[in-house]
Amino acid sequence: MLVHIYIKNIALIDEITIDFKEFLNILTGETGAGKSILIGSINFALGERSSREIIRTGEENALVELLFFIENDDVINAIKNQGIEIEEDRYVLITRAINQSGRSVCRINGQTVTTGMLRQISSKLIDVHGQHEHQSLLDVGKHIELLDLFCKEELYDLKNTLEMKYKEYKNIEKQINSLIGDEKEIERKIDLLQYQIDEISSAKFEIGEEEELNNQLNKLSNSERLINGMEELYTLLYGNEYENHSASLFLGEAIKVLGNLADIDEELGALYENAENIQVLLDDMAGDIRRYKEKIHHDPYELKTVEDRLDLLYDLKRKYGNSIEEILAYKEKIEEELNYIINSEESLKDLKNKHETLEDEIKNICRKISSIRKEKAKNIEEKIESLLDELEMKEAKFSVMFSQKDNFNENGWDNVEFLISTNPGEDLKALAKIASGGEMSRIMLALKCVLADLDEIGTLIFDEIDTGISGATAQKVAEKLGYISRKRQVICITHLAQIAAMGDNNYKIEKTVDENKAISSIKALNEDEVIHELARLISGVQVTDITLKNAEEMRFLARNFKEKLK
Repeated sequence: MLVHIYIKNIALIDEITIDFKEFLNILTGETGAGKSILIGSINFALGERSSREIIRTGEENALVELLFFIENDDVINAIKNQGIEIEEDRYVLITRAINQSGRSVCRINGQTVTTGMLRQISSKLIDVHGQHEHQSLLDVGKHIELLDLFCKEELYDLKNTLEMKYKEYKNIEKQINSLIGDEKEIERKIDLLQYQIDEISSAKFEIGEEEELNNQLNKLSNSERLINGMEELYTLLYGNEYENHSASLFLGEAIKVLGNLADIDEELGALYENAENIQVLLDDMAGDIRRYKEKIHHDPYELKTVEDRLDLLYDLKRKYGNSIEEILAYKEKIEEELNYIINSEESLKDLKNKHETLEDEIKNICRKISSIRKEKAKNIEEKIESLLDELEMKEAKFSVMFSQKDNFNENGWDNVEFLISTNPGEDLKALAKIASGGEMSRIMLALKCVLADLDEIGTLIFDEIDTGISGATAQKVAEKLGYISRKRQVICITHLAQIAAMGDNNYKIEKTVDENKAISSIKALNEDEVIHELARLISGVQVTDITLKNAEEMRFLARNFKEKLK
């Protein structure tokens, strides 16, 4: 429900706020007072293409805000799915501003959105009828959605099943296409996978081998340094044929001195024992050094072998993974892929069988859905033609045209379009070819009457609905508006007293001149003011006692009619 409008610097409007209520909201006013500007402002806020020409003369920018209260959980979820946050109070604020450069900014609940997103979201909140740009009836793509609202219960399970099976169908189709592909491309793929498997397999790398190779490389590349170092170490500890001074020699002399001294003082016995233990350890160390020296050798061929092995590993890492573990995991993966491709002929046969079975099942569901739609369409055609007859379109013929798509989708295989003939002898034509805004509004009014309990859109705006009608027809239009407004909020701009009398909330748009500037304003009317406004609509400029009484009677009859709707 649209609860509030704020407009600033749009054409004749300086700044106005309007608080709308539930049921039927009626707007009246003299010709040129600004009623069309109000509708234009709403359409601008809903994402209609616009230019800086709408900005009030002398101002830098213009702004329109629409505040909606949403009761329908499905609509709230649909908006949230677009990434828009909605608080627990269930309000949605649409804001659109434009400046003199022609740049406009759209926001929903403070979040900046594109005009495309704005139009998509606002289409779930409000439907404006009278200006062709925003009539959902003109969008042929929506006709099947409207028809399915009538068939909701009958189609619910079938459409859910169809959606599920169609997703599975498309998934299998994708798998089939990946298997069929280009024969040469498949051969190239097999050759590539086999080459990669052979390359990894022939290398015969094992987990942990990289660390071992790096250790070997470090030893082999530093073998001369290690040999020289160990010889120097041995000389320092034990001496050689050229050196008479060594750690072992000096330690032996020290042990002799300690032995002689320990004979004098028993306290030195512990030092003597420690020195002898060190001598034993030093002798053991000599054996370790000799054995290590024997293992170390400078072998350029072995060094080259290790370097080549590491180069091979780095090449495989560059292609297949950052470690031996990843390389081996990749090999396992492509072996599975190769086996799948090699065995794909059998897999392809199974997939094609499943695809054909699903296609038959889907076609059967599409047939049932189409049958329900066509049966329901006959009932809709009768109801709408009956309502159009009441709305002074007595010769109108309404038809739901079906054609079958080349391919089905998750919505079936039907193309649906609403056609109409408004005059006797005329062929049925697309709704978009109807010139009269008033006729279009009455068609939508008839459709909305039939859809009253099913349509999820919370607010309907009707403009030009009274074009070319009067008397009993105007009364019928008023009653239909009253009926629909019990199901959802209706805002209607009218020149007819019969329609205005049905209003639950009446507003008057006026134009005044202040300092040579025309300014449009809007005012909520109390009951006395509603009677005077009805009288003005009945008689024109001069309001008489008779027109006032007529207005009171029209108001009384309207109240009685609405009481019966409760």
